[in-house]
Amino acid sequence: MTLILFTDIAPHPLAEELTHQGHRVFEAVAISEVYALADQHLNATIIITAEVHPERAKAVQHHYTTLHLKSGATVRDIVWELSHVMTRATLQ
Repeated sequence: MTLILFTDIAPHPLAEELTHQGHRVFEAVAISEVYALADQHLNATIIITAEVHPERAKAVQHHYTTLHLKSGATVRDIVWELSHVMTRATLQ
């Protein structure tokens, strides 16, 4: 699965862990980077880390469906959410 990780710090520790899980991960620290990556990778899932300021997160959330992480979220949490999001999207 292709993921866009919108974060305040890069490299973000979750990016490496998600890559080891077999995902293709692009990191973005600017809103414009998220938009550009989303345009290039139409099927990508956008994940917003907990550190991203709420106003910056809202700017992306107004345009795309996102997964917004809570503080302390783990790769296991992310994989679980992604598997359930993909299942729901397939069923609809």
